[in-house]
Amino acid sequence: MARKSTGILPNFIVAALVLYLTSLVMGDKMILSGFWGLLITAGVIGLLNFFIAPVVSLLTCPLQILTLGLARFLVSGLMIVLASHFLDSFVIASYWWAVLAAIVISILTSAIESLFGVRNRKN
Repeated sequence: MARKSTGILPNFIVAALVLYLTSLVMGDKMILSGFWGLLITAGVIGLLNFFIAPVVSLLTCPLQILTLGLARFLVSGLMIVLASHFLDSFVIASYWWAVLAAIVISILTSAIESLFGVRNRKN
């Protein structure tokens, strides 16, 4: 049974939940300050992934082909680091911790989306 694509609010809730769970997994290497800081951070990372990540992905296309797509985690880690530089409510220890956070976010997002039937893309 195919699932329908949902609106922006359910996807934002999933993103915020995944970000919170990732901060619990990462411990003191990734710090979110409060509920509003969590929501703002989820929004900023979402905006960076929407506007900046496609450009960076295009520039790193040969590397992504060479690594069979694993370089996408490097781009996602960069977006997390950029968000931490823009926000006082979000701190990540280093770029490599951000890459690890990107991997955890990817795994948790897939699990939660499949569990609750929330999808980001139309097929």
